[in-house]
Amino acid sequence: MKTKRFLILFFILITTFALVSCDFLITFGPIDEKDNTLSTLPVPVNGTITFDDSDYTSMPIYVSDTYSITDIDDYNDVLFATQEHIRHANIEVLTTLTEDRFTLPWSDEKTTVEVGVTSGSGFVFMADDDYFYAITNFHVIDPGDYDATYEIKAFGDEDFNSATLIAYDSDIDLAVLRFAIDSRTDIEIIDIYERLYYRFNPGEMVIAVGNPYQLFNNVTFGEFKSMESIENVDYKVVYHDAYINEGSSGGALVDVDGNLIGVNTWGIESVDETASFSIPNYIVYMFLINHGVID
Repeated sequence: MKTKRFLILFFILITTFALVSCDFLITFGPIDEKDNTLSTLPVPVNGTITFDDSDYTSMPIYVSDTYSITDIDDYNDVLFATQEHIRHANIEVLTTLTEDRFTLPWSDEKTTVEVGVTSGSGFVFMADDDYFYAITNFHVIDPGDYDATYEIKAFGDEDFNSATLIAYDSDIDLAVLRFAIDSRTDIEIIDIYERLYYRFNPGEMVIAVGNPYQLFNNVTFGEFKSMESIENVDYKVVYHDAYINEGSSGGALVDVDGNLIGVNTWGIESVDETASFSIPNYIVYMFLINHGVID
């Protein structure tokens, strides 16, 4: 009988230890949610991809080595380098609208008349042997019912130079312009892939570059707030507080290392002058894939 009781007590002790040990592993051994798990790019079907807002929550968290810098001088060096980098990628976009009108009411002769000029921002995201390719908003280049010619001023340019519209989507409000490399040597390219299909971290620093009020290469700093729905579009947009204004449309929103987060498109001055909204990078990627700009 004593032997039997001893075996029962021994079995209880062993079982209890096993349960406590498992609890120890569960409590202290999970994968850190900040581990930089690699994102997965979608596979195009018939040359196109889609994105649903619910897919956002399944994306991994992004972690930059810059987040762990504790020396203020080293951190400032990163910020200054990023600021300079995005300025070298920024462009100013000029859209001139024209139409042909009869010279006189009773004449068959026509002349081309300028009916308007709009300006905005954009940024270089790709290059080949002959051309740079820049992203901007559709509403920056929208021809409406008129003929349109496009010009850009890139870093180091003294004047505007001809550009060609190669892709656009009015619903998403994005467009791509192409311009010749020529003798330009100071242009830099913003990485559109590094932060692709990662969630944005609430409170992380974001940096906007653009040309508000034709102030070329203006850079502002802020933080990512949240993903929000707005009336203009049917996808969620990036809400941040890096200041943008008229002329900023089409400019890049990047992270602390200069990787693309979104395209600055909307600001709400009447509610909060620091409330800014951007098209997220995964919508930009979808646009580029679906319009054959990238493979």
